[in-house]
Amino acid sequence: MSSPEPGSIASRWRELHGAGSWEGLLDPLDQDLRASIIAYGELAEATYDGFNSQRRSPHAGACFYGHADLLAAAGVSRAGYYSVTKFIYATSGFFLAPTTGTSVPDAFFVLPLPSLLEEPWCRESNWMGYVAVATDEGVAALGRRDIVVAWRGTVESLEWVNDLDFTPASAAPVLGPAAGDFDSAVVHHGFLSVYTSSDEDSKFNQQSARDQVSVTCFSTLDCRKRQRPRVKHASATVHALKHSLIYKSFIGSGFTGGFVC
Repeated sequence: MSSPEPGSIASRWRELHGAGSWEGLLDPLDQDLRASIIAYGELAEATYDGFNSQRRSPHAGACFYGHADLLAAAGVSRAGYYSVTKFIYATSGFFLAPTTGTSVPDAFFVLPLPSLLEEPWCRESNWMGYVAVATDEGVAALGRRDIVVAWRGTVESLEWVNDLDFTPASAAPVLGPAAGDFDSAVVHHGFLSVYTSSDEDSKFNQQSARDQVSVTCFSTLDCRKRQRPRVKHASATVHALKHSLIYKSFIGSGFTGGFVC
């Protein structure tokens, strides 16, 4: 797979990200747009390739790699364009059936087998993706200090339990102060639970996935503004069925209309 070459899209990134509604870029497909799409696809695929889905492993549900190794190990063509700054972990407080007390972590996430002799890394959380920031090399090639939020897609059939929970729930936990202006807005209950739940028993989810993303992105923006004022751009990329988490992360983190330039 190809990724953007240095300088090839740096002057066109706003156009390539939809500033002109991609007019004239789709048929035939613009080569810079194609390269950009593939590059973000590779960043999304890294969340799949890096995920340990083997329940016989005490590290089931974790990432195979560390921050510094993930992108290169997952085969991202231009791994040097980004630096992974934060892993995102999720849990869920949603109960499938009050009568059985079966929770989503048992039915949705990939957890180590209970029979394992070795102590598992965690039984309450799963690795769900990462936040990455463009390096100086990436800035030269991309034209901006891109911040990427990459969410993992479904990898186990049991994850469909959460994907198929279409019960509507109020979007107020995601909208925050704006909830009063959109009191009829609803989101999928299952996705909302994965996005907003925390678990005091898990050292990885003292904060919800939403708070992890929000704190990390705002801290990164604040730090970069102090170091070197320059255009910042937040992107989200996803594998398979987590499209809902993209919109929640952008709305819940306050990016909408604010930091997407």
